[in-house]
Amino acid sequence: MLNFLLAIIVIGTIAGVISGMVKIGWEAILPPRTQERDETNPPQRLLQQMGIPRKWTHAYFYYATDQKVHYVALIMHFSFSIVFGVLLVLLDQYFPIVTFGQGSVYGVVIWIIFHIIVLPATKTIPSALKQPFSEHFSEFFGHIVWAWSMYLIMVALIVITNWLPNY
Repeated sequence: MLNFLLAIIVIGTIAGVISGMVKIGWEAILPPRTQERDETNPPQRLLQQMGIPRKWTHAYFYYATDQKVHYVALIMHFSFSIVFGVLLVLLDQYFPIVTFGQGSVYGVVIWIIFHIIVLPATKTIPSALKQPFSEHFSEFFGHIVWAWSMYLIMVALIVITNWLPNY
């Protein structure tokens, strides 16, 4: 049982990290928010709503000479992706239907839960009706590509390592 859980955590973490990179790349091509709204992005705003001061949520270091890397937002981004990567691997072991559409439906469900329901309900982002179409477009398809890449990495690692059944 311990090896089973360890395999789920390792495979889910790797799938989460790599798919998190895919999502960042997607957002570089199709930014979901205006620059003004992205000044404090949703992960930063959520932390501020929880009482964490702006100086922490907007902490950064310079990469090269002029590229700010907001590492707290990155930690939030990758933590989210890792949690849902581990969850995908775990759910797949008991309920393989969760990977329907090679994980794309999983991505859509997560988008609905967070970007349509939870984040607007907590006032972290505007209500779904007040978000611009470009934000919905980027986030909707970004979550599909993110979850699809997570699924592909999960399947590849399960096949290569033979640590888990199902493939």
